[in-house]
Amino acid sequence: DDDDDDDEEAFECGSGAYRDENGIARASKIGAVCVKDIELEDDDDDDDEEEDEKTNEKTTKRRARKKLVEVLSAAEREDERSRVRLPEVNDVVFAKCVKIRDKMAQFDVLVCDGKPLKTDFSGIVRLQDVRKTEIDKVVIEESFVPGDVVRCKVLSMGDGRSLVLATNENTLGVVRAKCKRCKATMVAMNWQEMMCPKTEHREFRKVAKIDEITDI
Repeated sequence: DDDDDDDEEAFECGSGAYRDENGIARASKIGAVCVKDIELEDDDDDDDEEEDEKTNEKTTKRRARKKLVEVLSAAEREDERSRVRLPEVNDVVFAKCVKIRDKMAQFDVLVCDGKPLKTDFSGIVRLQDVRKTEIDKVVIEESFVPGDVVRCKVLSMGDGRSLVLATNENTLGVVRAKCKRCKATMVAMNWQEMMCPKTEHREFRKVAKIDEITDI
């Protein structure tokens, strides 16, 4: 049947799958069958548009699409999920402070939903989103320092791969910071101070309440 042949041709075999001598897709290992759409590259022409000889009008070419069939183990499926996992509004993320500006702190987002991100995301915490109370007294330089690891919540999606973050809850804020003087890891003294265990030097931070956090 021609239709059956067309259906067979519409599938591409990926990891853990192959076609036998009769062209039938089969698994080469034990696992779950995963099917996803792929777009095929057109080797004949790099241009996505072609010109009609009669009308001289340009029309967009339709790119060929196929379904990719893979057989993935449990570990591979977990890796696939973490690879494509992207931050969403209300997600809790861990981010590293990279720069302090006048009314905001800039971050590189490292972990989302307990898993390291495979894609680069940046984020900002604005002055008004550092804490809930006494917002008018917030000093951004006394809340975060470049190098700090901070537990944040995603407020909104910014442009491209940029996130608007907040630390205005008890469990949000700095979870790891180093002493400016000796680079030793400091310990939290209260919600706004950390202390170096070696020198007893104290520094201001917006500190996360560690004993209420279960994901670090």
